[in-house]
Amino acid sequence: MELNHFIQIGLPVSLAFIMLSLGLTIRLDVFIQQISAPRATLVGLFAQLFLMPILALAVVFIFSMPPALAAGLMILSFCPGGVTSNWFSHMARANVPLSISLTLIASLVTPFTIPLLSELSLQFLMDDQREVHIPLGLTMMRLFVISVIPVVIGIIIRTRFEGFSSRWQPLVYSFATRLFLIVIAAIIIQQWPRLPGFLAQSGLASTALILAGIGAGILLSGVSGLTRRDTHTVAIEVGMQNGGMALVVTQNVLQSAVLSIVPVIYGLIMLVPIYLYSRYARAQSV
Repeated sequence: MELNHFIQIGLPVSLAFIMLSLGLTIRLDVFIQQISAPRATLVGLFAQLFLMPILALAVVFIFSMPPALAAGLMILSFCPGGVTSNWFSHMARANVPLSISLTLIASLVTPFTIPLLSELSLQFLMDDQREVHIPLGLTMMRLFVISVIPVVIGIIIRTRFEGFSSRWQPLVYSFATRLFLIVIAAIIIQQWPRLPGFLAQSGLASTALILAGIGAGILLSGVSGLTRRDTHTVAIEVGMQNGGMALVVTQNVLQSAVLSIVPVIYGLIMLVPIYLYSRYARAQSV
């Protein structure tokens, strides 16, 4: 199988299994209890869905990013959270049910918002330079199949077969994560000769977006009067973007190697500041 074909197939499959593993962790009673006191959830969703794209646009102009890389960063900013953020919230001793709730709600909403906002970003940033357009209906359907359906299946399995889901969820997540990492490695290999240049052009911008997201999460949570645990959760959720979802758009839908570079570089850089912040949050909880 050619490397590009493997990426095109492996990427959505790995993301679908990651979303299935998320569904297998969700207990409906805990989720309902979380959203019944919605202030922290609403703060987190506002920061993820509205504030992060604004911060990304500011980063694009501050760092004078080339149009294609700028579009890649904007598409990434439309893809909040991910299952990995739930793990970091657990490591930080933050509010894991809140983290899972934010990931779940974002997963249900973004299949419809990502294609629309991505098309607007391509029009605004690339204008006549772009060679691709997003097929809105097809992209929405594809993201829906990859994210929403696996989550719903996982929730149904968890609700009806709790023991089974508890045993299999770690295995499903492990398989999906390893497959996703292999796909990322394939993209890096594919773009290896151009990677140093891309890293120089987007590495600082990606780092700035991560730190801005964490800082915005802390500031907004403080203004909203959230508890320390909820503040740490929101900071982690806002600081982490779903690079896998962004890659589905840039790699599978648009089939653009250049647009895919920022999500890859962001994913590599993101782990360091998020890990350090999680350790800091964990130390505060003692």
